[in-house]
Amino acid sequence: MRRTLYIECGAAETRAAIFRGDEIIGFEFAPARGDEHLPRAADVGDVFLGRVRTVSKSLNAAFVDIGEAEDGFLQVKKGEGLPVEGASLVVRARRPALGSKGAVLSTQWKDAVRREEEDAIESRAALRAAPAKLNEARDAALCVIQARDFADFDEIVMNDAGAAWLIRAFAAGFGANPKAIEVVDFSFRDLGVDDAIESALDREARLAGGARLVFDETEAMSVVDVDSGAAGAGKASAVNDRVNIAAAKALFPELARRAAGGRIIVDFLPPSDAKARAALLETLAKSAEGVFKGRFGKLSVDGVFDLTAPRERRSLLERASEPAAGADWLRLGRRLTLDWRAKATIRALEQRLRTETSARLTLLAGAALASYIAGRPQWRERLAQRFGARFDIMADPKLEERAFDVAERR
Repeated sequence: MRRTLYIECGAAETRAAIFRGDEIIGFEFAPARGDEHLPRAADVGDVFLGRVRTVSKSLNAAFVDIGEAEDGFLQVKKGEGLPVEGASLVVRARRPALGSKGAVLSTQWKDAVRREEEDAIESRAALRAAPAKLNEARDAALCVIQARDFADFDEIVMNDAGAAWLIRAFAAGFGANPKAIEVVDFSFRDLGVDDAIESALDREARLAGGARLVFDETEAMSVVDVDSGAAGAGKASAVNDRVNIAAAKALFPELARRAAGGRIIVDFLPPSDAKARAALLETLAKSAEGVFKGRFGKLSVDGVFDLTAPRERRSLLERASEPAAGADWLRLGRRLTLDWRAKATIRALEQRLRTETSARLTLLAGAALASYIAGRPQWRERLAQRFGARFDIMADPKLEERAFDVAERR
């Protein structure tokens, strides 16, 4: 089935959405173009000059200071000597920091960059004594695909001609040749991507007929409960089998959109018999094809299914939210981060300016939100370059700290 990568270069953030046919099966996020140099957490593909803090002979590994809150973990291959404590190393992030665990690192970084970039990284490493990010200036549009293969996509569609030129040059540097890279005026709201992201942050995913999938995510694992809800009348075993098949078809696209990984336990309804279990496993296998990579475990008689998937990146929930006592914006115990909320606020203004070409608008923001946006004047400057000076951004003491509204100026 045709796979398309849409990249939206916005004033505050660069985002990507992966489509399989008409279905959205994943998201990627990066800084806005021009913000690549600003401090951010290590992500897949980032290259660092690190310093070996400690070495573990029992693990055959080293813990490397890369300038993050937690040291990165570097597994050393058997037969290779362990680095010396205090030594400097150029390393690449294979997986970002997750929860209390630091990034997973590799010394195999050259295969992920072009020759001219390799030379620049080595030159910068030679001039630095302290841990630092060495490819911080990589274009944001490249950041959203650096962990993926160009061959994954039949087409790449972008809304920024300059970024498209860079993507073509980057692909050529690796001898890759995507079938098409197009520049089109679009927004993720037009494509339904904004709604899909919001839905993927919800704890529940509704299925046809009133059933649902309920997702609970922890740092160590994810649990998915299949709830028949109001799935209809009939013999219980027949209802269970019908709901299970619907849940199996929806499961892996949902897990892919949520960027779930690690140990995953799915509690299906009890299948009626061995034949129903076999049909459920077959449906699961088909649902995962081309969408989600993982190792299947067993499906028990009472419907408990387990699998393990690579934990290669932060989940969508981890990226968008933070622990907060009594929070009520997203789900119990979590709320959207101020950064996520601010970028959504700028997108809302950007969308209105884009579609209401003669309107003069005012973005009203609560105190915390207004302060955060004011600390990033480049966002306002980019909006002004694209749409002119027909908008204001103002703090409104009447709004809650992280609330906002976009109103037409009177």
